[in-house]
Amino acid sequence: MASAPKMKWTFMSLQIQDEIRRGRMTFEEMFPRAREAGFVAYDASDGDAEFASREEVLRLCAGAGLQIADYIHWVHMAAPTKQGVLEAVESGCQAVRTALEHGTNRLMIVERVSAADLARMTREEAASCLADALDQIARYARAQGVTAMVEDYPDPRLPMCSTGEMLRLMKAAPDLRLVLDTGNMLAQKEDPVAFYEELKGYVAHVHLKDIEYPASDAPGDTDCDGRRIRNAQHGEGVVDFAALLPRLQRDGYDGYVTVEYGPHEGTKDHFEKMAESIRYLEGLLK
Repeated sequence: MASAPKMKWTFMSLQIQDEIRRGRMTFEEMFPRAREAGFVAYDASDGDAEFASREEVLRLCAGAGLQIADYIHWVHMAAPTKQGVLEAVESGCQAVRTALEHGTNRLMIVERVSAADLARMTREEAASCLADALDQIARYARAQGVTAMVEDYPDPRLPMCSTGEMLRLMKAAPDLRLVLDTGNMLAQKEDPVAFYEELKGYVAHVHLKDIEYPASDAPGDTDCDGRRIRNAQHGEGVVDFAALLPRLQRDGYDGYVTVEYGPHEGTKDHFEKMAESIRYLEGLLK
């Protein structure tokens, strides 16, 4: 019997950027620290430009023995005007080229939410704009040899975190693929394992995120009932990784897996916690 594929652990700097801004770590130090923690790749993003050029990011990854897993680009697609959607498509197509310049054929598109624009639209109108923009970006990406991806999103105002809405989006944009984020559908109180089973045919990248419910005044996202949610250390929140990870293995998933955690005030070193998360997650795999 063939052995199950191993997980290719990758990390993003989004949760670490505040640490860098506060002088607790430099951008350059992040890469060897990540390799020591057990990561094999990096999720490059628009946010890197605050700290380093593309050439410098590539040099730092190569120096630490890290691949570029994908490129993450933020753009406002749920726009109430045709011009707004057109501008989003142009931005997304440029990001396809940026991904290729980073040496990756994976592009993750993230909606840059505008509460004011969402207030001017029905949920159906917002879903239509998202589908239109993502369909055009994904078709262009495919022609360039790039897979365009979008994640389930942790904001109940946006039609992107329930099973039904994400299925409709995937069907409306046939070249688009899913970044499965194991915590975001909880914003609509959906079960991560059930969500995966319904959408697994579209998954091209995975974000492993655990979720906890802090005090109502703590920083974080808000679910559809107004309850505060935020990242937790893996294994300490509500996501059933013991059920989910074997399913990924069983289904032959061999793509990148981002270990996602946002440090809270008073927690210890970010990469120490990430190393703990990797050990915990690997302990659930056979």
